[in-house]
Amino acid sequence: MELLEPNWKQLRPTAIEVRKMCGQIQLTPTSLPEHPFQIFLMRLREAHVQGGAHLAAFDVEQNSVFDWFASRNRLQDERLLDELLTHPSIRQAFPDLRIPSSGAINSGLSLSNQFQLDGALAQALYQGGAYHKTQGDGHEEKLFSLQVCDAMFGLRFGEISHYVTYEAWTPWFKGIAWDLTAVVFDRRARRLWITVITDTD
Repeated sequence: MELLEPNWKQLRPTAIEVRKMCGQIQLTPTSLPEHPFQIFLMRLREAHVQGGAHLAAFDVEQNSVFDWFASRNRLQDERLLDELLTHPSIRQAFPDLRIPSSGAINSGLSLSNQFQLDGALAQALYQGGAYHKTQGDGHEEKLFSLQVCDAMFGLRFGEISHYVTYEAWTPWFKGIAWDLTAVVFDRRARRLWITVITDTD
């Protein structure tokens, strides 16, 4: 696929157009291979025994409203990501999260440095949750998180947008110190990745 580029002549979509788009756009769930994704999830869950972790990916159909924001790394504008999180495909992929089918979600997602994504994943693996004991120096976790990023988007960090929040935006999150939601959009592959982690003491 061609890399998503901004159309500078297109007018900025309105908040009403964003809400309409989020209710209509097609998000197709993608099956994930065992290595490294199932291993990644297993390790996250072992490190967050009082909570858990989930990961899902979705192919995003072409849509002029979505593409206006995605091509500019502005998916948090006009509450686009919050609206998109109530999409049926995302709700079905994360049943444990109990995402409402409608109504306001305040996820707190904001744009983060995409070059720090592997570090955030490595930190979650290494530090874990309330009852996880760190071992080693973190070298292995850092290398493994890079493998996960490689499988996600081929380490094309310049072609992704990374959004993160530490808020408990659904009842599944414990609302203490170990809540993490990471959303990655790969502009070339048109693929949306969502990782959620929580734990409690």
